[in-house]
Amino acid sequence: MAGYRMIAGGLVVMALFSGAAAAQRPGFGERLRELRAARQQASADVDGATRQTLMFAGRERSYALLDAHKGGTPAPLVIVLHGGGGNGSTMLPRWADKARSEGLVVAAPDGVGRMQGMGTWNAGGCCGEAMTSGLDDVAFVNAVVDDITRKGGIDTRRIYVAGFSNGGMLTHRFAIAHGDRIAAAAVVSGAMFGDEKPAATPVPMLIMHGRKDNVVGYDGGMSPTSFVARAQSAPFLPVERTVAFWRDADGCRAAPAVTTGGDVTGARSLGCSGGSEVLFYSLASAGHGWPGDTRSRGMLGNDPYTQINATEVIWDFFKVHRR
Repeated sequence: MAGYRMIAGGLVVMALFSGAAAAQRPGFGERLRELRAARQQASADVDGATRQTLMFAGRERSYALLDAHKGGTPAPLVIVLHGGGGNGSTMLPRWADKARSEGLVVAAPDGVGRMQGMGTWNAGGCCGEAMTSGLDDVAFVNAVVDDITRKGGIDTRRIYVAGFSNGGMLTHRFAIAHGDRIAAAAVVSGAMFGDEKPAATPVPMLIMHGRKDNVVGYDGGMSPTSFVARAQSAPFLPVERTVAFWRDADGCRAAPAVTTGGDVTGARSLGCSGGSEVLFYSLASAGHGWPGDTRSRGMLGNDPYTQINATEVIWDFFKVHRR
C-alpha cells in the first residue's frame, strides 16, 4: 500500500454536520475538505481492490472488494463496516495485509450521507442521514453478502462481520437479525441503544472499547462530542451492558475468565450455547479509534493506540469459528 495516507473514518467526521457545528470550530471547513480528498485517494492505494455496485431499495449502493483468495478451497468472507463519516475505503486498508496473508475476501460497504464518500449507517439510535432517512442498512449488508456469495468462491460457513464506531453499531444489529448467516462478529468502539430485539441465534462476539473514548463514551449516554450527540436519537448503552446483552444472548452462564496485561483487560466467556463465546477487551487508555492503526490521527486528535492490534485480534477470534 505504497503512498497510502488516511484519516481515520469514525463518527468523529460525519457528513451530517450542521452549519452551527462548523461555525463552532475554526478551520473546520478546510479540514473537512482535506479529509474528503484523502479519502478519495485512499481507494486507489489498496492494490487489487475493486468498486462494486448493486441496486438496493431503488438506489445504487456500492462496496469496495478485495479478493485475496488464493484459489483452491472456498475462501472466508469478512464484511467490514466503516465509522460514521467514512466509506469502505477508510476501512479496507486496515484489513488489506491480513486479507493477503490469509487468503480472505474482504468487502467494505459504503454508507449513505449528504456528502459523497462520507456516509453513515442507520443503527437505530444513530447516525445522521442514514438514520433520518430510515434506511434498512441491515438488509443492505445482507444484500452485499448475497451479491458476493452469488459470484461463488465463498465458504458460507465462514462469513464474518466487523464494524467500527457507527459501523460497529450496525454490526450489533446485523448479528442480532442474521446470526444464522455469520460465524462470528466483532465491534470496535461501537454501542447499542437498549431497544434491540433478542438475538435470533447465538453468535460468537468480540467487543473492544477504550475507556477514554470521547465519541462513543464507555459509560454510555449521549456522546461527549456535541456534534455527534446531535446525530443521535437515543443515548448509547454503557459498554458493560452491551457485553451483558451478548452473554445473555449466547447463554453464557459461567463467570468470564479475566486476564490483564498492562493497559488491556480481556474477559472471555466460554461454554456458551451452540459453541459461541463472548470476548471483551477493555482498553484503559484508548480513545476513539481502530487499535493498531498507526497511520493517522482521528479528527479529534486521538493518538494512535498500539497496545493491541484490532485486526490481528479479531481475525484470530474469527478463524476458530464456523457455522
